[in-house]
Amino acid sequence: MANRKFELTEHERTQLFRAYELCKDGPTRTRYQAVKLYGEGHLEKDIEQITGCSRASLMGWCRAYRENSQLGLVDKRAGGNSAKLTKLQMEDLSQRLHQYTPKELFGSDTHSADGQFWTVEDLHRTILKWYGVEYRSRSSYLRLLMVCKFSYQRPEKVFKSRNQMKVADFEEKLEKKMIDTAQDAPDTVFLAEDEASLYLQATNSCVFAPIGQTPIIRVDTGRTQTHFYGTLDLQTGKEIVLRSEIMNAEVSAHYLQLLLDAAPKPPLLLFWDRAPWHRGKPIDDLLAENPRLQLIYFPAASPDLNPQEHVWKAARKAVSHNHIEPRLAELAQRFEKHLVSTAFKSNFMDRYGYTAICPMFI
Repeated sequence: MANRKFELTEHERTQLFRAYELCKDGPTRTRYQAVKLYGEGHLEKDIEQITGCSRASLMGWCRAYRENSQLGLVDKRAGGNSAKLTKLQMEDLSQRLHQYTPKELFGSDTHSADGQFWTVEDLHRTILKWYGVEYRSRSSYLRLLMVCKFSYQRPEKVFKSRNQMKVADFEEKLEKKMIDTAQDAPDTVFLAEDEASLYLQATNSCVFAPIGQTPIIRVDTGRTQTHFYGTLDLQTGKEIVLRSEIMNAEVSAHYLQLLLDAAPKPPLLLFWDRAPWHRGKPIDDLLAENPRLQLIYFPAASPDLNPQEHVWKAARKAVSHNHIEPRLAELAQRFEKHLVSTAFKSNFMDRYGYTAICPMFI
């Protein structure tokens, strides 16, 4: 390989590095970085990998630097985007963005932690690398993501202890169970149970308020709490609630008896989690005496499968967010009243195939 004619002095390298550190414009920073690396003797392929630029862009930037020093690398566009993707390029971009992840294109050198999701910064590098095109504003890249059918989403949290294979196996068996029950015992009542603790402390959520008048919520520093057993009837959306100061097998068995009393004749199929107070001799004795009650345990670390979790979330939003109630008893009463007076919709029955067999259950 022939010796390069483009080399930077120590002073030029220092000046470029300082300009890179102080610059807040992403594309200009990329040009500073690429020219500095090339002037230090780094291989073109390595520079392309690091910055996401094409060889043509790199050579153009080096010429601009040679002719006008750092000023040659500053974006002088007055506004708008002088270089836009063509219709064919847009179609190609959309297809390739869904085909590849940033990690597959740039290895570990991605803007997000694991490179699995697209960011504006990674999209900028990608478009520059594939098409030699740069957009001036961040909003241009956001619009491109939307045009390519990407949306801004909050990632769902998943517990580390969650076993996705066990979850998939559970859901497969559950679908078969629901369909079999719909055919063999269509009068079965389907229930989803969970517990929640209520504190006097208010949980904050955003609200609209006049500009300059920030809402103030007085915070109670105590840890006094009360507990709720809650069960959602998956066919009617109604709640059966029990307030308790403790949660143990005895209280759980008592609550199961309340569910049996609320529906004294039909079979009951109850879904709940693997909490320690859901097991024990009192519960075993009650089940032995009431064979029409069948329990199904959700997989470990899978609260998203339980519809009752969504009931708690809705009730907290309605009652305990931003509240100014000074006494826990009154807050708990309002919380319970909201639960028993509200119908909570759930797609659980439809999701696991029940409505395909009994479409008239609603």
